[in-house]
Amino acid sequence: MRFTLNLATRTYINSRQVNLQLGGVGIVLLALLVWNTSVVLSNSARQKELESDLAVVEARVKASAKGVSDKEYQALLGRIKGVNGIIQRKSFNWLGFLTWLEAVVPDGVMVTSLEPSLKEGKLTINGVARNFQLMRKLLENLEDSKFFTDIYLLSQTEVKVDETQKGISFSVSCKADVTKL
Repeated sequence: MRFTLNLATRTYINSRQVNLQLGGVGIVLLALLVWNTSVVLSNSARQKELESDLAVVEARVKASAKGVSDKEYQALLGRIKGVNGIIQRKSFNWLGFLTWLEAVVPDGVMVTSLEPSLKEGKLTINGVARNFQLMRKLLENLEDSKFFTDIYLLSQTEVKVDETQKGISFSVSCKADVTKL
């Protein structure tokens, strides 16, 4: 057997196909270059718009930075104080407070009104009791409670609803420890 074929001298690469692939990659790279250039140009235009808007805003800030008059400042503080008062009243735990009160009010005593003063922590309780012993029991329960201090009986009067019913109307002042709610 005789081998006369010289494999080293013959080119086995399909140059036409390689050239087509290189041309395709070149077209893709050219498209990416065009797209990136358009993005850079649009970003540059947007940056100029933002810089002009920033200059306008800075001019407004400098113009309004002259200060606020004392009258306007005091009015603003008054509005803030009013809103804070509303928030404080709404944030009070009334359910917890009424649970405390229910625990100290004995049967036969009816609370007709509560007048809280949240700033001072004072509470005025107005009510009616069937008899003096029940009113005294209420005062003792208030004194024994860890939530109520400085209990004072402000007034008591005997009331008659009709010929058969009578009771004692009272008013009690105390301090309620709202921090234990």
